[in-house]
Amino acid sequence: AGNGNGNAEKCQTKPAQKEYSFEEAITLTGVGRFHLKLLLICGLCFMAVMVEIMGVSLIMPLVKCDLQSTLEQQGLLASAGFLGVVLSSHAMGFLADTWGRVATLRYAMMFSAISSIVSAFSVNIWMLIVCRFLTGFFISGGQACVFSLCGEFHGSKSRVRHVTLLSCFMCIAMMFAPAVAIGILPLQLDFSLFSMAFGSWRVFLIADVSITLLALCGLHLLPETPKYQLVQGHLAEALQTMRYIYAQNSGQSEADFPVERLAQQSGGASLSSVHGFWDAVRLIWHQTVPLFYRSRIAHTLNICLMQFLIYGVAQGIFMWFPTILNELGKETSQGSLLCAVLQSFSTAPDAPVDGVCIVNPDISTYQVMITIGAAFTVIYLIFAYTIDYIGKRNLIIVWMILTMIFLILLHFITTSVLVIIGLTIVMAIGNCGGLVSTIAMEFYPTQINAMGMCFIMMIGRLGAVVGSNVIGRLLFSSCDITFWTLLGLVFLLSCMSYFLPDQSQSKIRFRISSK
Repeated sequence: AGNGNGNAEKCQTKPAQKEYSFEEAITLTGVGRFHLKLLLICGLCFMAVMVEIMGVSLIMPLVKCDLQSTLEQQGLLASAGFLGVVLSSHAMGFLADTWGRVATLRYAMMFSAISSIVSAFSVNIWMLIVCRFLTGFFISGGQACVFSLCGEFHGSKSRVRHVTLLSCFMCIAMMFAPAVAIGILPLQLDFSLFSMAFGSWRVFLIADVSITLLALCGLHLLPETPKYQLVQGHLAEALQTMRYIYAQNSGQSEADFPVERLAQQSGGASLSSVHGFWDAVRLIWHQTVPLFYRSRIAHTLNICLMQFLIYGVAQGIFMWFPTILNELGKETSQGSLLCAVLQSFSTAPDAPVDGVCIVNPDISTYQVMITIGAAFTVIYLIFAYTIDYIGKRNLIIVWMILTMIFLILLHFITTSVLVIIGLTIVMAIGNCGGLVSTIAMEFYPTQINAMGMCFIMMIGRLGAVVGSNVIGRLLFSSCDITFWTLLGLVFLLSCMSYFLPDQSQSKIRFRISSK
């Protein structure tokens, strides 16, 4: 009888399965082979965006002659991809939060690849501008959504470092595009396709699509993020995804994963609730409004304005950087101040010789850009491994101060090498955009994370559109005033950086928003 009572007591006191939070469960999956594969695939998506949008700047001299484009049309071409990103970012964020990160990215990459290939067959400058706009429109998801995609497979200990490492692929893109340009653009191609003279810049555009296609293949190897599945109420799918990650990282069986039960999270929106146009409008509204709740609005506005200014300055100079390097490389420019060189630049279209455009791209320009990309990569690696010790805001402020110093020096130095280094440091302010994105990714909760990231990147790309058109035109007409204005904007950015949210503030806001 005693044994029977003992057995009954054991049965009554048998503990229930422990319920794990997302952070506890994802931490138990470890960090290993799966996360390296994730970083590579997300990096290819991010790299595809940079190559497709910024690679256009490398073909400007050839397009200027081949399609007889004016400076204004070149400005439109330079900003067309960014404008596409601006107009589609909100929709991409909405789809990523309601349809899924991976599904949205797959279709975005596929349609952008099609648009980019079609752009290589443009018969005039306006067709090229429209096609590059569509490429940017579709590929925008590959920028903001990948931060959510990468971050939601990580626990809090590894998330910041891997998201920062993800930004290194922007720098790799800055090396990849010029390297491809060195191999393709100097070729004097004389064949026709579809009754069209197929110049080297057209081949270059097609070659750039290779990164998008690789990213698309990689996305078919990834499951949906467990955090997104959990927020959508799909506990079984989230648990199965974590088991798969655990098995990939540890080499053990999925059955060995210690978690059997996950704590429910709610608040996610789904496209299944959309049955008409007004349902979609209401859902988009409900996904957007939380970004501007009283507990978030100040930080949202601060982050958005910072991204606008950062990308406006960085992309505004970068889009014209190959042209600036070509001008600095001329014998007549040796020993001259930067602004004297830029204000003597001819903005008229090049006239074809006997109906044929012969433009010899300066290989040294692309070699300089590869070196700059390598330098940016080193900077990002330093950021990734010091960010936890120095702090994101401190890193941003230090780089802003360095940028201001070189903006002042650019008014006085005449050595071409030093001018290039100075411009590189100023353009490197774009690296701070990645740090601001990392802060934003931690700040917004899962159910509005992709929408938040896409919204701030939309504002950032709007800044790039403005910068590509305004800064380029001003550099060639009012150079001195432009650089002093940029100095004032960077000083403003350094002040705004102080008010960015940190991780502890984010956690407080998560708790407030859940009440």
